[in-house]
Amino acid sequence: MSGHPDIRRVGIVGTGVIGASWAAFFLARGLDVSATDPAPGAEDRLRAAVDRHWPTLQRMGLAEGASPARLHFDASLERALEGCDFVQESGPERADFKAELYARMDAATPPQVLLASSSSGLPVSGMQVRCEAPQRVVLGHPFNPPHLIPLVEVGGG
Repeated sequence: MSGHPDIRRVGIVGTGVIGASWAAFFLARGLDVSATDPAPGAEDRLRAAVDRHWPTLQRMGLAEGASPARLHFDASLERALEGCDFVQESGPERADFKAELYARMDAATPPQVLLASSSSGLPVSGMQVRCEAPQRVVLGHPFNPPHLIPLVEVGGG
């Protein structure tokens, strides 16, 4: 990711264990991260998780410009995704929830922005069913934890 000149800001949708790990990984690669999660206390938990992961990421080596200060949080999905060049989603594993969420992410971002899901068991075709640009929805299922094992299973719908 850090070598792709067009990706400067990554959206993180869902900031639980996997989403927080993704956020730390992208921050360590020198990218801006804009995160969102509607759960009460999500921002505080995300920042605490990034702080816990940061010493390990420092020992592993940070990209130029890497900093937890590049983390932004907004409870509004639409505001959080403004200006994002790539989106990694790590929300609940429910088909109905994902279909609605991807429709909203699709509407909130330009059609060239990839929308990737950390899903481990849901088909991409169900997530993209309500999108205007369904071809950009992909599976981006990480090995765990993403901030330590940057390997991703990628699949389409």
